[in-house]
Amino acid sequence: MQPRLWSLTLGNFAIGTGVMVVPGMLNELAADLAISHAMVGMLISGFAMMICVGGPFLASWTTAIDRRKLLTASLVLYAVMHGVAALAPDYTSLLVIRIVTAIGAALFTAQAAATAGLMVPAAMRGKAIGLVFLGWSIAAVVGTPLGSYLGAHIGWRSTMALVGVISALFAVAVWIQIPAKLFVAPMDRAAWKALFANTPLLLVISVTAIQALGMFTMFAYMALLLKDFIGATPTVISLLFLCFGVTGVIGNVLGARVMDRIGPMRVGVVAMSCMLAAIIAWPLSRGSLPASVVLMLLWGFGCFAINGSQQARLVGMAPSLASASVSLNSSAIYLGQAAGAFLGGVIVSVAGTAKLSYFAVVPMAVAIAVSLMAGNMAQRRRMAEAA
Repeated sequence: MQPRLWSLTLGNFAIGTGVMVVPGMLNELAADLAISHAMVGMLISGFAMMICVGGPFLASWTTAIDRRKLLTASLVLYAVMHGVAALAPDYTSLLVIRIVTAIGAALFTAQAAATAGLMVPAAMRGKAIGLVFLGWSIAAVVGTPLGSYLGAHIGWRSTMALVGVISALFAVAVWIQIPAKLFVAPMDRAAWKALFANTPLLLVISVTAIQALGMFTMFAYMALLLKDFIGATPTVISLLFLCFGVTGVIGNVLGARVMDRIGPMRVGVVAMSCMLAAIIAWPLSRGSLPASVVLMLLWGFGCFAINGSQQARLVGMAPSLASASVSLNSSAIYLGQAAGAFLGGVIVSVAGTAKLSYFAVVPMAVAIAVSLMAGNMAQRRRMAEAA
């Protein structure tokens, strides 16, 4: 595997850390800004919705830009806006800043995967994309625990500034490591029409949104959930997020290693099944730290393997549409995050944290069913085209 791909992995680490620190600092943000936990959840929703809406348009408008310039500029924007967030005077300005920050994430996440596909032979594409998304898994190991621990000890503002510094450093790495004059195929109206005419492809993208809805209904409020269920202190919360992230890395690495052999669909179904099992069993964790640890480990094992498998699946199904499909898939991730954080906020406000898992389990189960259905449709389509 090309060492140059690691700069994209590090870039995704910076993006993922910027996303994941907010759930980790949920309690601190609510206390310092004198707002409800549901309003902090709106920071997650607003960020995610910007990526969801803007991602496909940004993918179309930036196809003529050299990938090195585009990826570096997106990380620079991300770095600057985190610095600005550290100075936000109130909740409203912070919400606007987070929405602008999301433009950098919308550009980088999707285009890093598409760029990795351009840099390796087709037979190694799945492993390459899995490696790039390893950055998100590492962000789960460091990002959310970092937000939880540092938010409690040095404040959320200093933590935001630290994310900005990390993003700036990795922007330099991307500029140095990614070759110049890499371009994706331009996405004209005909290409988008072909994408939306491909039903199996659209179903695969919908899987991404549905499982993210199920996950973030709970995960956006995990810091509060752990505090309510087991009386977790900030240190315990950060350690549990660390457990989650460690198995996230393990799951992502194992998924990337076997993806080209067993196929990305199977990797994705196994990943979602792990998350579903953890959500179903979550009510059993009330009052039990050991049970919480086990379920966080199980959930993490599947959480980040799903992202790489979905991207590789889309690229493999229609390589010529990869730029658009990967971008739309990134939008689907954040659509699910936005909807999940919003739904979870409503549930927390109305019924408390005890009911979160009951609402999260249904979308995750539906996502598995839709994934299998899309696989069957794609297979029938290939057989018909061959005939």
